[in-house]
Amino acid sequence: MFRAVTISKGHDNFFTPLRIIMALMVVFGHAFVVYYGASDFEPKVFLHYTPSYLAVNAFFIASGFLVTGSMLYRGDLREFGAARVLRIYPALFVHVVIVAFVLGAIMTTLPLADYFMDPQVLAQPAFVLSFYDTDMILPGVFTSNAEQLSSATLWTLRYELLAYMATAIMFATGLMHKKWMIAAPFVLSVIGWIAAHRLGIFDAFPATVQSILRFSVAYGLGAALYAYQDFIRLYWPMVLVFGLMTWLLKSTPEVEILMNVTIGAAVFTLAYMKVPKLDKLKGATDTSYGIYIYHWAVLQTIKAILPDIGLWTLMITATLITLLIAYASWIWIEKPALALKPRFSAWLSRRPPEAAPAK
Repeated sequence: MFRAVTISKGHDNFFTPLRIIMALMVVFGHAFVVYYGASDFEPKVFLHYTPSYLAVNAFFIASGFLVTGSMLYRGDLREFGAARVLRIYPALFVHVVIVAFVLGAIMTTLPLADYFMDPQVLAQPAFVLSFYDTDMILPGVFTSNAEQLSSATLWTLRYELLAYMATAIMFATGLMHKKWMIAAPFVLSVIGWIAAHRLGIFDAFPATVQSILRFSVAYGLGAALYAYQDFIRLYWPMVLVFGLMTWLLKSTPEVEILMNVTIGAAVFTLAYMKVPKLDKLKGATDTSYGIYIYHWAVLQTIKAILPDIGLWTLMITATLITLLIAYASWIWIEKPALALKPRFSAWLSRRPPEAAPAK
């Protein structure tokens, strides 16, 4: 009755449209935050979880799977590093420049000379690209909004980068030779999450440690799914069963683990389901990263210019504008940057790039 969904090799999957949907879920949730001026107003869509929380965890689960696969497929730390750096940094650098030096200059209430001479503005590229401070609080910008942050969502990229580094370290130290080694960080993260809550010490941890635990569970799950993909068979009722188990354990620390498992089951069932009529979506332009990094600034700008705008008008308008910006980012920044992977990898290796095969 229910056909099994299996994980297949290669790019024959729906991850690209799914990542776009995840990014749009973040836009949906953050529209409430910007409109009402506090994160408490973001709606809960499952138990105490908001759309942005679930979507970001889904991003990390998918990332754990895909990045682990990338590391093992490439088998070369320089190639892996080149791919990861070019995926994150070129678009992020352009984003910082646009927000700090173009949008900020337009929206600030300060004289332009004062704005551009402010150390807070000049330091933004260093702050954001090092992930020291990604909030981008700019002088005189969005002061009439309840939220003054210009890029409140960039903070998760810090943990994405840490996850990449952990994957590289595991590979370099030989801790990815066996399937159980790849899955071990997930098991250890689960134990750490549950133990910290059961012992009542989780809330005493710094926010950074709490986030590391949260994202290591999600990223580790994706890596574990990659390790054991040949043994995995997914069925739609499994998603419902995991969802029910999550709901039953909603008042326990284990709810976080089961929530991730439920998301993972849903994401991978959707990613590898066989729907020939939808196969064209597999070739969708990957605007997810652009949507993620730009949507907050777009929401803030619209709210500042039109303070009396309605919630749903804000959400729809911001979504459409963000999609256009994200598409431009992919075409003009991200895709050309990714095309530089062979050259950048060769530069890192201090060797000439391989010649393209004759046609």
